[in-house]
Amino acid sequence: MNEQKNKRRRGVILTIQGFEKLQAAKLETESNENSDKRYTLEALSYRTGLDPDTLMKVFSCQTRVDKQTLQRCFRAFNLQIEPSDYQLPQEIQHLKSHIQNGIDWGEAPDVSVFYGRTQELTTLSQWIIQERCRVVTLLGMGGIGKTWLSVKLAEQIQNKFDFVIWRSLRYAPPVQDMLAEIIKYISNYQLPDLPVTISGQISLLMNYLKSARCLLILDNVETILQAASCNYSCGSYHQGYEGYGELIRRIGETQHQSCLVLTSREKPQEIGLLQGETLPVRVWQLTGLQIAEAKEIFQAKGYFSASPEEWRRLIDFYAGNPLKLNIVATTIQKLFDGNVSEFLKHQTRVFGSILLLLKQQIERLSDTEKILLTWLAVNPQTSSVLELQEQISLFISPQKLLETLQSLQERSLIEKNTVFFSLQPLVIEYVTDQLRQEKIAYHIKHDQLSEIEFRQLNQISQTKTHF
Repeated sequence: MNEQKNKRRRGVILTIQGFEKLQAAKLETESNENSDKRYTLEALSYRTGLDPDTLMKVFSCQTRVDKQTLQRCFRAFNLQIEPSDYQLPQEIQHLKSHIQNGIDWGEAPDVSVFYGRTQELTTLSQWIIQERCRVVTLLGMGGIGKTWLSVKLAEQIQNKFDFVIWRSLRYAPPVQDMLAEIIKYISNYQLPDLPVTISGQISLLMNYLKSARCLLILDNVETILQAASCNYSCGSYHQGYEGYGELIRRIGETQHQSCLVLTSREKPQEIGLLQGETLPVRVWQLTGLQIAEAKEIFQAKGYFSASPEEWRRLIDFYAGNPLKLNIVATTIQKLFDGNVSEFLKHQTRVFGSILLLLKQQIERLSDTEKILLTWLAVNPQTSSVLELQEQISLFISPQKLLETLQSLQERSLIEKNTVFFSLQPLVIEYVTDQLRQEKIAYHIKHDQLSEIEFRQLNQISQTKTHF
């Protein structure tokens, strides 16, 4: 009995050095012999002479295999195995002893005061806990509450995970630094030197995501994405940050027991390719708060007077955006003594930090996206794809129109109701104000205004009053 037990416990696993050496050789062979395409498990099985289950154990670096198995893997890629390439799996025991609901909130905000989002929290918890989604993206305009929702969600489900790590990408940390930080935390800072390559670090992280239940949250993903241009489409990465794309793709494609939550104003390309309503990669398009929930923001600040209709008009204009409503509440309280009716009469609703938020997001658009956004603002009645194609064909080709509509949706700037597209009143006012200022500036510079320009300016001014 004891002999059988000892036999079952025999075996080794790859060290980090051994894994990196084998992985580098495999990548080089794929590049030279397989046109840069990654080998399938079946192709690796044929090359090494090992069955797929055994290969998965080898590359997991967590399950014991005999030394001869590792030697066969190395020989398949013209490598000689050395004692430093393998070890007894002591690190696994260390990892298990370290798993005690380790939580690292980083610079996550305090969400002890939180409004609404009951449905969102319920559905997202089900996706992650019951349906085992591997990647969940919270998508929405600036200020809509993505960051706070990600923290509140993590607080509610943290006891289901061995590790919870929340990190902001607001200052665009290099992917190598982010990976090193996460891996060292999960390993309790007991690992030797990390793999040199980004792919090697991601592979090592994937091993931990398989052996432990980890919840990783990356906030403000849009900061590592390119602004739109003729060279970059929506969801492309800044130069040097493409490793984040590989990280998202591999976590989304590979089977494991962990979850990555992303928050962003714009959808990364990998998410668009992998997402699906019943797939392990999903997107939640975050919309504004309901009227009753939004009013709690005002009530927390003090006394406000408004009729039910005035509350509806105010909250609908800002589309229930918590940050924008918080800014507006402060203004109404300081300048209008809490009188919502007087603020509405003022007819200026895009100002200060609200103006800056919209400007930052719209300045990232391509020229084609700006043309379409302007058209929808000057023609605020909702339009279908076919209607838009007929109306704007002189400026945007049918093919480009579909690409642009999709891009604006993924940037959370246009809304779709069944087959119709429209803009939020807030975006309409911002765009029309910008157009009016441009017309006035032109008039002052040239001391003239044609009849057509006068009609356009008049139409823009009238559009603003549709509230």
